[in-house]
Amino acid sequence: MKKLLLCAALSAVISSAVSAQVMTEKGMKNTAWTGFGSPLNADTMFYGFTDTFQARFDVASFTIEGMLNWSFLANYDNEGDVDNFVFGTSNANPLTLHYGTRGGTAYAGDNKVSAAALLLGNYNDQVNVSNVIQDSYYVNFIWHPSKNFDFGVGTKLNWKVGPAPSYGGWLWESSAHVRQGGFSTTYDDRSGSRAQTSSETANSYKYSVDAPGSADVVGFVHYANKYAKRAMGIRYFYNGDFTFQLGAAIPNGFNTDDPAVNFGIEIAPVDWLSISAAYEGAFDDHGNFYTGVTLGHKNFILEGYFAADSLNTDEDEDQAYGTGAAITFVIPNTEISLRPELGVNFFENDNYTFAWYTGALLSLKINRDFGLSVWGSFANGSDDKRWEDNDATKDWDGGHVINVRPAVDIAFDAHTSFTVYLNLEERTAFDGVSRGCWSSGVYVTYLF
Repeated sequence: MKKLLLCAALSAVISSAVSAQVMTEKGMKNTAWTGFGSPLNADTMFYGFTDTFQARFDVASFTIEGMLNWSFLANYDNEGDVDNFVFGTSNANPLTLHYGTRGGTAYAGDNKVSAAALLLGNYNDQVNVSNVIQDSYYVNFIWHPSKNFDFGVGTKLNWKVGPAPSYGGWLWESSAHVRQGGFSTTYDDRSGSRAQTSSETANSYKYSVDAPGSADVVGFVHYANKYAKRAMGIRYFYNGDFTFQLGAAIPNGFNTDDPAVNFGIEIAPVDWLSISAAYEGAFDDHGNFYTGVTLGHKNFILEGYFAADSLNTDEDEDQAYGTGAAITFVIPNTEISLRPELGVNFFENDNYTFAWYTGALLSLKINRDFGLSVWGSFANGSDDKRWEDNDATKDWDGGHVINVRPAVDIAFDAHTSFTVYLNLEERTAFDGVSRGCWSSGVYVTYLF
C-alpha cells in the first residue's frame, strides 16, 4: 500500500522523480469516485460516478502510459434535482460541481436568483471552476535510448523540477481541490500547449494575470516548474556522487514562425540540497520563470520557490510574481507529519495590492491500514486601489476564501484502498458577497 503520509513523497530523491511519469511505476490502477454536495443554502445534489483507469507499461527501452476518465454524471437542469445521467468521457471533477447548479436555480448569498442573471453579472457560484477542469485522457510514449536519456512525446508528460506550492491532484486523486489556498484563476494547467492544433482545442501554456475584479478572489500565480506537459521533450539525468537533471520541451502547437521552447534544470550536489530552475516560452514574447530550492532530509524538509509570470510584455498589468515556502515536519518515532506553507503574490501594476495565503496539511497514520489527514487554508485576495475612487466600488476589497478538508484513508487489502473526505469552503468575494459550499465523497482505488 502506498504511504499515507505526505512526507514520503517529499523525501524521495531526485533520481526517482526523474524516471517517474504520472504513474511512478509500471502497473494498472483503477479509481472510482462518487459524491454529494451543494452550496450551503441549497438542496443536496448527487454528483454521480466517475471511473478512471490508468496503465503504465515498461517494455525494453520504452515506457507507454495512458489514462481514460469515464463519467456517469448527474444532470441538474431540473431545479437542481437529478434529471438524468450523462455518460461519457469527462473533464469534470468534484470541485467543478460543488459551487452550484449548472442551470435553473443558483444562489447569491442568501438570495435565490436565476443562473442566467448571475452569468450576466460579475460572476456566479461556478466562477472558480475554470481552473479545475481535468484531462479526460492522456497518452505518453517515452523512449530511453540510454541509461541517462529520455525522449518523450505525450499529452501529459508530467516532467518537472523542484518544489512548488500545493496546486492539487488530478481528477482521480483525493487532493484535487487543494491549490494555493483556493485562489481563483483562469489558468489551465492541463495541456501546456502553445496553440490550437488541428481541430483540438489545446488552450495555451501562457499565463494571463487575473486582475482584481476579474474573479471573486484573485491572487493565483503560476509556478512554471513543470516544463513538459503536452509536449515533445528530451531530458538528461545523472545519478552518482550528485544528481543532475537537464530537460527541454517543445510545447504542443509550436511552429517555426513563432517558436517556443521550455527548459528545466535541477542539481543536487548532496542528498540534503537540491536547486532548480525552469523557463516556459523561451524565444517567445511572453514567458514564465521559476526557481526553487529544497533543504533537509527525512524528518525536516524546507522548500522555497519563486515565480515571475508573463515576462517580456509591454503591458505592466500582465506581470505577476509569487514567492513562498513550505516546511515538512515528521515527529521522530511517530507517523505524524505537518506541512505548513505560506505564499505571497504581487503584481507589477501599482494599482493592484498584494495577495497572500497560508495553509497546512496534518497527516496521522494510525496503523498500516488506517490514516487521517486534515488540510486547511486561508487566502486573502488582491484588490484594485482605484476602486476607492468610485462610490459604487469604494467598499470593495480583495475578498477571501477558507478551505477545510478532513479525510480518512483506509487500506482494505494489498490492492484496494478507500479515501473518504468532507470539503468545506467559504468564499467572500471582492464585492462582499459570501458563498459557502460543501462536498463529500469516496474514492476507491484498486491496484492490479
